[in-house]
Amino acid sequence: MELIGVYIVDNNSDVHLIEIQFDDTPANIDVGQITQELEGQPSGNWQSPWDEKYLDEKGEEIIGDYFDIPEVGLKTRLLFFFHDLNFSKPLLTQDGQLNLTKPTSLPARLRDKVKYERPD
Repeated sequence: MELIGVYIVDNNSDVHLIEIQFDDTPANIDVGQITQELEGQPSGNWQSPWDEKYLDEKGEEIIGDYFDIPEVGLKTRLLFFFHDLNFSKPLLTQDGQLNLTKPTSLPARLRDKVKYERPD
């Protein structure tokens, strides 16, 4: 598992876009296990990915989403929004903890491919 990047979402200071690569097929990734601990709260109240997308191996094209999980590939590159990210705590995943990096601008390869829409 590897953190590719944490990206700034323009005009939304409480949400970030996260890109992760797993050394496993998309069908074996449990997106619901990606979270971050909220002290004093039961795990059911912890944040989870929002509007996840599966990317090709180079991270340039969207090849699937929550409703259309790709069936091919030996690695999974996953892109998702995450609300109220705490940079002093790691993300928790099925493969263990993932330390966060300082957010950067969205790379050119992802511009015009994803758009943040606040959950209802």
